[in-house]
Amino acid sequence: MDKTVSDTLTFHLHISALVAKSARSFYALKTIRAHGLNGNALWDVTRATLVSQLLYASPAWWGYLKADERNRLQAVIKKAIWYGYLPRSFSRDPSALWTNQERTLTENCFSYPGTTPTMFFTASSPNLKHWLYLRQCTHDLTLPTDISAIMKQNFVYRMLFRDIY
Repeated sequence: MDKTVSDTLTFHLHISALVAKSARSFYALKTIRAHGLNGNALWDVTRATLVSQLLYASPAWWGYLKADERNRLQAVIKKAIWYGYLPRSFSRDPSALWTNQERTLTENCFSYPGTTPTMFFTASSPNLKHWLYLRQCTHDLTLPTDISAIMKQNFVYRMLFRDIY
């Protein structure tokens, strides 16, 4: 079984696997374009295959990526635009794609009562929130007091406390 997380808990193996999978997707896209698929239909197929592969489970690992790993993913998107598999108006910045993915997941988490992550947090005092923070949160949850730098890279942390820290 292939490893996608290294022994040092970095994601360079996962990114390498994604880039390799993207190369196979480019070959498939080239083949279907040679058989006559182009324009909006080709762009839709690219979004359904290549872009969805890059975004799959991204909220879990995006915060842990290093700059060079993000650049490798950005290169895949740029290449897809360059070859015409995606429209020129498609976002070249992968951060925007992943931020949008996180926002969608966050909205879905709080839209359905059974999926809210409230079991991991404690309710805070409404008065504490107003004088401690300058901006109001959209929820009344608080994290434990021992927050490490690693915890701040976690999706749940980013989802709930993005605007505060």
